[in-house]
Amino acid sequence: MPFGPFILQWRAPSPNPPNPTSIPPSITRSYIGTPSGPLELLCALPTTTSSKGPKPPLFFAHGGFGCASVWLSYLQFFAARGYPCYAVSYRGHGGSWYPGFWRMYFTSREAMAEDLVAGIREVERLETERRKADERVKVVLVAHSAGGALSQYVLSRGLVRVQGFCMFAAVPGFGSISVYKFWSLIAPIHFPYRLFHPRYVFTNTSQVHSAFFTPSTPVSVVQHLERLLSPYESMLWPLQSMFRFVTGGDVLSSITGWKLSRAKTTELDSPPAGVSARMLILAAEHDVLCTPNILLDAAQRYRVAFREMVLRGKIDGVSNLHIRSESEQGDDWDGVSFKVVPGVGHHLQNHVEWERGAQEILAWVERL
Repeated sequence: MPFGPFILQWRAPSPNPPNPTSIPPSITRSYIGTPSGPLELLCALPTTTSSKGPKPPLFFAHGGFGCASVWLSYLQFFAARGYPCYAVSYRGHGGSWYPGFWRMYFTSREAMAEDLVAGIREVERLETERRKADERVKVVLVAHSAGGALSQYVLSRGLVRVQGFCMFAAVPGFGSISVYKFWSLIAPIHFPYRLFHPRYVFTNTSQVHSAFFTPSTPVSVVQHLERLLSPYESMLWPLQSMFRFVTGGDVLSSITGWKLSRAKTTELDSPPAGVSARMLILAAEHDVLCTPNILLDAAQRYRVAFREMVLRGKIDGVSNLHIRSESEQGDDWDGVSFKVVPGVGHHLQNHVEWERGAQEILAWVERL
């Protein structure tokens, strides 16, 4: 494509933060004040209360080039089922403040983590006040793509604690070079041709389509997401996630509320109770980036880490007597669940069939 470098945006938007995009009436927008600048926070609250008591708040974290608005369908879906829902835009994304091009280019994972933590802390505060709770209310964290890698970093460093964690077509924390294999042939040509602009792989609708959606996805659906993508991105953030930065146990140790899958029994010949899965790793069948095989490998690593933590007595209320053998578990693993959503690609929350992923999360979160 001629004039490749010049069709891309090289400056921060004006005004900064940019004018807000339209959102449904059931969703509200506010801004979190941080030392760096304001961050966009979208919120959808349930209109009815559950007879079983308040449900945990869900916090949605976007990936690279994304924003809070990629979660609009999910915010409405879960709020309609009684779950308070929130989504944040990090700096340089959505309706949040934008660093200049080169400042954003070299923004570190640690800086992006500050924004994610600020969003979670704000939601903890809001939900604690809304419920008039005596203790700080923790969120269930659902994180997509590179936002999943960022969330694993935050949890592994103990910066926040959560009630549950869903890696939603997420970059694994055990090393992510294989995630970028999809672009390995075009990167050597397109990256210098676009003058090393971060959005060199998303310069047109066709590129967005092939990376994020299935071939049968209508172009209008692709273009809707394309309009939400950030004009430029940090290059340092994904580079810092290329190699392993978690052990598995360090992430799991920041998830609270582990409990047995069923009541304990005193019968000697009864099978172990098993442990409910507070970590869900969700893959998309046709994802060309975070493929099902990549995420199955991550799930197996977390599964091993969970078992080791139980054996070392690091999970409150759970002992090795409660852990089932592999033959007893089958596809229903203790502590860590793995599912593949059929018929969708990497941005499964923005597909026409977005409810398929939402239903998997709903089935999981209802068991927490």
